[in-house]
Amino acid sequence: MSDFDLPKSSLDFAGMGALRGQAQRHEEKATRETATQFEAMFIQMMLKSMREATDKEGLMTSDHEEAFQEMYDRELSVQLAKRNTLGVADMLVKSIDRSKEAGAAYKAKAEPMTIKPEQEALPLSGPKASPIELVRPEKFNVKPRSVTPVTDAGVE
Repeated sequence: MSDFDLPKSSLDFAGMGALRGQAQRHEEKATRETATQFEAMFIQMMLKSMREATDKEGLMTSDHEEAFQEMYDRELSVQLAKRNTLGVADMLVKSIDRSKEAGAAYKAKAEPMTIKPEQEALPLSGPKASPIELVRPEKFNVKPRSVTPVTDAGVE
């Protein structure tokens, strides 16, 4: 992948610290690695939501099973992110690169905003306007229907 590897696992704190240190030196490579870590977190949250949506009733469910399921989902999400399964990391890197390019080309200038004096403000209070009579168009009028009530005449 690159000259420095992703953390091997979500619990690889030394790998995360190394990634943080290399982010200060190799910005573009660290952006890719950080985006991949974000994709892993996204996949893990997606898996967690999917598991919560399923019914968990049964004799074999326990707190221990849920703990192992969470650990499995965490590791699975890291492995899926390394393979670039969803492409979220690619989209993030493209977006960050685009914003860097746009940021370098555009420099904001601190200029006062001009006010157009020829525009008059709307009055806050004024003469009361007469109410407008609302007329319903003929095509929207509904003709009353004749309804015959149902009776129990033949049922005994």
